[in-house]
Amino acid sequence: MELMNATGLRIDLPPGFTGMPVTGDDTMNARFALGVGEKVAAGAGRSTEDFAAALMALTPELKANGVRVFGKFAAGDGPEYLATLSLAVLRWPDADPEMLTLRRTAVADALLDVYRKKHPRADARVIRLPIGPALAAVVAGEYRLPPEFTGRPTEIVRAQAKVEYQIPLPDGESLAVLVVAAESETGWPAVAEAASRVARSLRPGTTEE
Repeated sequence: MELMNATGLRIDLPPGFTGMPVTGDDTMNARFALGVGEKVAAGAGRSTEDFAAALMALTPELKANGVRVFGKFAAGDGPEYLATLSLAVLRWPDADPEMLTLRRTAVADALLDVYRKKHPRADARVIRLPIGPALAAVVAGEYRLPPEFTGRPTEIVRAQAKVEYQIPLPDGESLAVLVVAAESETGWPAVAEAASRVARSLRPGTTEE
C-alpha cells in the first residue's frame, strides 16, 4: 500500500510491485532508485548502480507528467505477465473546485470526448469507481524503451496493450491518471484484471491512516 502524501490519496499496489515514488526532490528519488536497483538489477542483467542511473534518467519526464508512482509487477508466472504501472496526479488549470466537485460526472464525460478524439480506435467509456466517476480506456499501441534504460545502442519498440483511467478527484482541483500496460498479449487479461483492482482501491486518505 502506497500513501500519496502530496495529494492525500491511498492506493493498493499489486502484489510483488517493484517501483518507486517520484518526488520533487532528486536526492530522495536517487535513494528510491538505488533501492529498486538493489532488488531487481541482477535479474535484469545490470549492476545496481546502472539500473538506478537508468531510472533516474527517466525521472525528469516522469515529473513533467505528474507521475507520483512508477514501477512493474507480474500478474502471473512468467515474463509474459509483466506489466508497467504509473500513477500521475495533475492539477486542473484555473480550477473552480466547487463546480468541479459538484459536476464530476460531467467532467468524466468531457474527458471521454477528448480521449475518443485522440484515440478513435480505443474502447473508452465512463465507469463508476468507489472514488467516483472516471474515464476508462483500453488501447493497443507501442512501448519504446530508450537506449539509456536498456543499455543497448538503439531504442527497443514493443507492442503493448494498456488500460488508462482518468479520475476527477473529490477535491475538485486534481485529476488522477492511472496507466497499466501489459508487455504481451498472453498476459493482458490478467494484467487488465489487476489494473481494475488497483483503480478500485484508489481512495482519499490522510497521513494518519
